[in-house]
Amino acid sequence: MRVECALAAAVGLLVAFGGGQALSADGEVIKKTVDARDGGENLLKPGKWGPWREGFTREGGVFVCDNGSDAEVHRGASQSVELNQKKPEPVVAVAFSKAEGVGGAADSDYSLYLDLVYTDGTPLWGRVATFSTGTHGWERREVVVFPAKPVKTVSVHMLLRRHSGRAYFKEPRLSVMRPPAGACLFDGVAVSPVAGAAKGFAVRDVAAGSAFHRIEKSALGLGLAVTRSEEHGARFFDVTLKDTTGADRAVTLYYSVPVKARGLEWLAGPRESERASPPSEHMVAGGFRAGANGRLSKWPLAAVADRRRGTAVGIDLDRPAFYRLGYNAGTEELFIAYDIGLAPEKPRARVRFCTFDFDPAWGFRSALAKYYEVFPDQFVTRVKKQGLWMPFARISAVKGWEDFDFRIKEGNNETRWDDEHDIITFRYTEPMTWWMKMPKGMPRTQAAALAHAKALAAGGDRRAKSFLASGFHGESGGFVARLRNTPWCDGAVWSINSMPGIEGTVTDFKSKWNDSVKARLYGEARRGDLDGEYIDSSEGYVTDLLDFRRDHFAATDTPLTYSPGGRKPAIFKGLVVFEYVRGIERDIRRMGKLMMANGTPGSIPWLAPLLDVMGTETNWNRGGRWSPMSDSALLYRRALCRGKPYCFLMNTEFERFSHALVEKYMKRSLAYGMFPGFFSHNASQGHYFSRPKLYERDRPLFRKYVPLCRRVAEAGWQPVTNARSSDPRVYVERFGPKLLTVFNDSGEERRATVTLDGLDAAGGRELVTGKDVAVRRGRFALKLAAEDVAVIELR
Repeated sequence: MRVECALAAAVGLLVAFGGGQALSADGEVIKKTVDARDGGENLLKPGKWGPWREGFTREGGVFVCDNGSDAEVHRGASQSVELNQKKPEPVVAVAFSKAEGVGGAADSDYSLYLDLVYTDGTPLWGRVATFSTGTHGWERREVVVFPAKPVKTVSVHMLLRRHSGRAYFKEPRLSVMRPPAGACLFDGVAVSPVAGAAKGFAVRDVAAGSAFHRIEKSALGLGLAVTRSEEHGARFFDVTLKDTTGADRAVTLYYSVPVKARGLEWLAGPRESERASPPSEHMVAGGFRAGANGRLSKWPLAAVADRRRGTAVGIDLDRPAFYRLGYNAGTEELFIAYDIGLAPEKPRARVRFCTFDFDPAWGFRSALAKYYEVFPDQFVTRVKKQGLWMPFARISAVKGWEDFDFRIKEGNNETRWDDEHDIITFRYTEPMTWWMKMPKGMPRTQAAALAHAKALAAGGDRRAKSFLASGFHGESGGFVARLRNTPWCDGAVWSINSMPGIEGTVTDFKSKWNDSVKARLYGEARRGDLDGEYIDSSEGYVTDLLDFRRDHFAATDTPLTYSPGGRKPAIFKGLVVFEYVRGIERDIRRMGKLMMANGTPGSIPWLAPLLDVMGTETNWNRGGRWSPMSDSALLYRRALCRGKPYCFLMNTEFERFSHALVEKYMKRSLAYGMFPGFFSHNASQGHYFSRPKLYERDRPLFRKYVPLCRRVAEAGWQPVTNARSSDPRVYVERFGPKLLTVFNDSGEERRATVTLDGLDAAGGRELVTGKDVAVRRGRFALKLAAEDVAVIELR
């Protein structure tokens, strides 16, 4: 995962500061920002624009998309550019837009929108910067993409689709960003390092475009307090950053560990590593429209190693913030970066992280094993007996339900029956949203939706009252809705701040979790023994990314971040759900109960320690094309869950999901010790387990594979496999001391030799077929068909 270029002054992020002179030990400039030049070339050609669907008209140099009152029409302008990169370099697109009566909420349908295709043919779709709806003057938006691989083509779209009104676009620009000679790149910024910069803390005023300044106690109107300690073989830093100016701030706080690049490997994941060669920068991050450059690390740790030593930095998942972890080979720094917003209502932010050394023998896996030792309480497995997840439907209604190995139930519609049959039952809540139905004939507009919400609140509707206290505000102020017509709601979905600290008699958190709810569900008058609480849509798939509502700022325990364009302080949705889940989890633990969530870990790691069961709804056959989750995505989920159960629900068109595909799905799930469940094509209708024709067809597969999934999962995933495959497309994972899964992740038959390293075995048995496996001199050989799996029990 390599990034080798910077954002430029042309995209508004880089300004030379202070001439680069040293100010003092505290406040000294340690990296000067410089312009990243691309020769002034705009790769977009004026005569190459084509229509997106119904297209556009031109008024001189301005593109016009006029949808009138039609909120379903698709208009836009598109252009594709061949890059054919030899190495990954950041791509920056810029455009301006103004609007007249554009309806609905801000979303990707009124936006600057990029689609990329890598040189290996794989796509990266939908890198987006949204424009404000309503009526406004010219707004500038940019999309910055840090590609993981060389890019072949970039398609730039200026869109107005599924919105009424008229939008104007001008001055589109696309460039590849390259630093000047003598400069290098650090965290997406072109810099000229100052010689002799040591490890420690630095800060950058992102809103002001400042240089990077050393900070030990104070710099740039900021105060820093650090408590250092050592625990579990790691060096901990408990940090408080505070504003001393009384103004809104948008800053990035850094901590760097110097590590020489010579002979160094960047460890990107359990099966991914690459040479850390100057001047490259390495990072594994997802893209969010927040913070300094929109990157939020997926893993809670970053690690590098040479043959002698491994060095890692990791966040404390109990003190999360909007952060990045990476290694910069140009400046030879392993670093952590926190994008922190500060405001008069929230002038302080607290974070906690650690650094540690590890044995480099097993690369990232060794670092991960050490991370588990450093944070032992965050990876405790409380669900010992594991099994399939059943959403909503009554298990008792499934004929021969025992064959399907159900263990987890979402919904409390037959809790007593579940109790009698050893099913773990969770009560459903969904934070961060209010799905508000609107009467037929009511205009689907923001104004109509807000008026309806206020009318409901005046009439005593508790959800509406909660919305008035807890609803997000957009960057321009005021409530924002997304207008949706789904099987469960035709109307508006409001983004809700579900943090426990939101003030008000009726708030979203207080409505969903309060003394009355606890007494009714878990008290003496309860109907059956619920096992805990279930959190749906935990990473907020239909929620605004940032809450700019200022009276919410003081309610947060976690740090604010800020918007990428206006650099305005805001609350990140991923931290809203963290505080919601933690608020419930603290009570649940006192009751001896459990927590479950859907949709995590996906892009955000910090919910995993709060949960006992995790999983997601997924579709591996979208449009009738088999496209299972990748190895790296599956290993990410497995590693953050460690020994906790991870359960899938297949949400697909089951008429196109054949018996053969069901078997493929189950084999891949087995390889990672996960559970292959089923739900619905649209998460509402046509439930798989309400259709005997489907589950009777597949019953033999459940009986064959799910008990093996349970046996493997309950043994507990081990980060260090102590076994190596001779074929890079044949993967080995270890569960417990003596169980190995071996999976052929290719479309053809493969032969592989597995070499045991640290595991003693005189022989083994393959549990899928029941055949013996000969182990000679610490090795055994396997032949696996395409996408086939073996489970080896060593003895």
